[in-house]
Amino acid sequence: MEQTKPYQRVLAYLKEGLLSGALVLGDPLPPERELAETLGISRNSVREAIRQIEHMGFLRSSQGAGNFLCCDLQQNLQDSLEMLMILRRMDYRQLTDLRAGLEQEAAELALARITDEQARQLMQTAQRIPKEPLHTAAHLDKQFHDRIAEIAGNELILQILKALSSTIDRFITNTRQRILRDPNRASQLQYAHEEIAQAFLEHDAVLLTLAIRHHFHVVRMHIDTMEQNGAPPKLLKNA
Repeated sequence: MEQTKPYQRVLAYLKEGLLSGALVLGDPLPPERELAETLGISRNSVREAIRQIEHMGFLRSSQGAGNFLCCDLQQNLQDSLEMLMILRRMDYRQLTDLRAGLEQEAAELALARITDEQARQLMQTAQRIPKEPLHTAAHLDKQFHDRIAEIAGNELILQILKALSSTIDRFITNTRQRILRDPNRASQLQYAHEEIAQAFLEHDAVLLTLAIRHHFHVVRMHIDTMEQNGAPPKLLKNA
């Protein structure tokens, strides 16, 4: 308990400063000596607390410039998801189910905001996927889904989806490439991508829901096959 007190004091200081308006995103923290004196703790305790809060994604350290308030929610979520995978409290199917639900919600939000030009660009991206080499095709696949989440305009959904995508990439190397390498699944995935884009072009909510369900049905088939082959969670350092 004693070890958590400095961390709690520094975190409380940040919360109070943000709530009162004395601190805003991007502001530098006071020097460690000043912060230690203000909070009545040692400089070593301040330094350790700062490291912990930085790991949470709410501080950024710059050599020679100090510590700055930030909000790296994606990194925070990704670290938590990775630990859940390592501890076997979450599996590939659960990650995919969560992603599917969030992508459905993002798509519905995007449908109300998307412009005709944005919808046309989504269709162009979808149609490029089967024409490109695997590496490029996988990048376009990710770009397609990221763009829908961006258009949705919900920053929390966007950050969670990016964290999910990064976590999956860290545990299953070349996930998208593996699916696209299977001609049957690649064809089904391509059909789903184009149907999603078409739904946006036509502003058709029913078609959009069906297309997203089809998309994740294909993804789940791939995940099921992988798990049936006994692939354990393994963190990929260079993913």
